[in-house]
Amino acid sequence: MQADYIAVDWGSSQLRAWRIESGECTAQQSAPQGIKFVGNGQHEAVLRTLLAPWWEWMVAQQVPVLMAGMIGSDSGWLDSGYQALPLEVNAIAEGCIPVPTSLPIKLWLRPGLALRHKELANVMRGEEVQLLGALACLQADIYLFPGTHSKWVKPQRREAAVTIESFSTAVTGELYQLLLQHSLLGKGLPNEGAFDSSAFSLGVKEALQSDEGLINRLFYSRSRRLLGYMPPEAVASWLSGMLIGEELAQLARHWPTNNTLALVGDAPLTGHYLTACQLAGRQATVIDAQIAMLNGFRRIYAAL
Repeated sequence: MQADYIAVDWGSSQLRAWRIESGECTAQQSAPQGIKFVGNGQHEAVLRTLLAPWWEWMVAQQVPVLMAGMIGSDSGWLDSGYQALPLEVNAIAEGCIPVPTSLPIKLWLRPGLALRHKELANVMRGEEVQLLGALACLQADIYLFPGTHSKWVKPQRREAAVTIESFSTAVTGELYQLLLQHSLLGKGLPNEGAFDSSAFSLGVKEALQSDEGLINRLFYSRSRRLLGYMPPEAVASWLSGMLIGEELAQLARHWPTNNTLALVGDAPLTGHYLTACQLAGRQATVIDAQIAMLNGFRRIYAAL
């Protein structure tokens, strides 16, 4: 089977597409046209414009388009729903649904994953494609996808089968932005400048070692600055370290620290998480987000 297709990662803020020929990426396109910037009924036109440089080839060869991310949410093109866990990895790869369209090509859309338990209810959309790809890149005990809403996944391996039974979400990135942009803790700080590695490491260490709760420790970003113990330009890095350290500390309660981690994402964020993991005594390896995403789409295409 000739592996020619278009892979599309359509998130809240960004739209990215890759041209895959014979299984290899030969070109890519992107635009700041995530779903929050696209009105109802406009998704087809936006996608057609983005793919214009490849359109003649796509139509002539009947190249399918595989889409994942928030485009499949209730705020996107079509609500693709969620596959309920537990689920074998092969079933995740096989879960695409067709998208009705007037375009002269076939469109496929991935559903998200859902943990349908009232007390532990959780959802992911987009990261499941990276998870498929990361599993093909590297065998690890836990896969961590840092970002606005960090996802932690621990696959269960039984003989030849790999099953996803649950996952956890930490709103680390979103909380960081809220504190800096919309709280008194961030008021009066200089515009985000150079990353302060010492302040970041201090924040991580305090999160891992302090007996105080997070809601108490966060205020130090203001009180230490006001009293001259922390320079204003170090506050953002300290807060980042504090929140990431707290994320690692919370997850360590569920999973032993000797488990190996795969960090799936983009620099510089994966670098910050890698530093935090080292400070926490966790063994971690970085997998580039795009490599994981394209490997995941490759598995999805093979399952169509």
